[in-house]
Amino acid sequence: MIKDQDFREFHYNVLGAKSKFIGDLSLCGDAIITSEVHGSIEIRDEGKLILERESFVKGKIRAINLDIFGTVEGDIECLGLLSIRSSAHVTGKIKSGKLVIYPGAVVETTLDSEGEVSS
Repeated sequence: MIKDQDFREFHYNVLGAKSKFIGDLSLCGDAIITSEVHGSIEIRDEGKLILERESFVKGKIRAINLDIFGTVEGDIECLGLLSIRSSAHVTGKIKSGKLVIYPGAVVETTLDSEGEVSS
């Protein structure tokens, strides 16, 4: 059972399906987004951002680690591993430490990779 103190230190964010957010998001900890976001998303600390299949983001994204299954229209800055999955559609500049593009993904970008790139 989760203790009250553990719950207070729990850093996990979920933005659910059929929701629409307009404005900039600054989140701590891991985050899963299945919604539509018009604005920038920044993941502070060591959290991982997962953009699910139904997600749509129009704006800049900044995260340590990022998995994209949905659609992104905007620049991406990922200091760690950026995984663009087969269901993803990404348009914009990408700067990443490591980049993996899965077969089937649609990516329209210029790359600024500081590390490894594989597909």
